[in-house]
Amino acid sequence: MFAGAAYHSYQETAKRHSAEWMFCLPQGTLMQGPLYFWSYMYYLSKYYEFIDTILLVLKAKPLSVLHVFHHSVVVPMAFLWLEAAQSLQQIALLINTGIHVVMYYYYFLCSIDIRPSWKKLVTNGQIVQFVASFAISTRFWYLHWLTGRCSGLHAMLFNASFNLLLLALFINFHRSSYRASSRARKAKAQ
Repeated sequence: MFAGAAYHSYQETAKRHSAEWMFCLPQGTLMQGPLYFWSYMYYLSKYYEFIDTILLVLKAKPLSVLHVFHHSVVVPMAFLWLEAAQSLQQIALLINTGIHVVMYYYYFLCSIDIRPSWKKLVTNGQIVQFVASFAISTRFWYLHWLTGRCSGLHAMLFNASFNLLLLALFINFHRSSYRASSRARKAKAQ
């Protein structure tokens, strides 16, 4: 998804001689063509990711609030990207699938009994993703309030709320996961 979305985003930007379309899709934009194929594939992949939750339940592993919230709300979020022709969806798709490439590579290594030392990097990348989404969205808000012509305002509001809650949950996960492991390392060193 990342490679396909990156390739077609580059082609669209070259065709338009500007990346402005990525920040503000015109109202009435039809969700068709190769760019939106990747958004649709992303949406469908969120159903596939439920398998992760099912496997955790079958293994009797505990489910975190972060995991359940993310997996249950990301489906309507991705649907709204398509339904509302949400501006910024291509940027969000690129950032999120890029982070997922790193995350799934980490999980792959763990599955073959290689424990990389960079687990914290994966979590930090996810946090940076949400902070970046807010920074990048300032261009959407500027263009939308300036012209009133950017597509997907209600979806943007939903997405911003979702990202804010995810950011809080990931920060909480980061604190609880890495503060505890840091204390354990310090205690072991003493």
